[in-house]
Amino acid sequence: MSRRYGVFLVDDHGVFRSGVRAELAREADIDIVGEAGAVGEAVSGINSSKPDVVLLDVHMPDGGGVSVLHRIDSGPVCLALSVSDAAEDVISVIRAGARGYVTKTTSGPELADAIRRVAGGDAVFSPRLAGFV
Repeated sequence: MSRRYGVFLVDDHGVFRSGVRAELAREADIDIVGEAGAVGEAVSGINSSKPDVVLLDVHMPDGGGVSVLHRIDSGPVCLALSVSDAAEDVISVIRAGARGYVTKTTSGPELADAIRRVAGGDAVFSPRLAGFV
């Protein structure tokens, strides 16, 4: 039996969450176990659903990914998924505990691979971001 990965999706844009869900639904070993569009909702959902991986938007109106990272229970690994490729954003979420950072230009299969890799213990970064870390 192959491993399955429970993923919790955090992004304040509902249409983007829908697109990520649709892309990841093509992967037989990845299940979306919850989603949230705000920090408080995300913290509650992550702590109750105990996902393997949290896909985490960096910029949200109510505090963003760093706030979520500081407030969740230990357990899931977090992979930042952001439109930003600014060095300060990458560094801030990594310092807060994220295991990797990919930009929203990544393809569905690349995102699925990144999920599997961070769940397995690797640090994963979009190619142009790796130099910041």
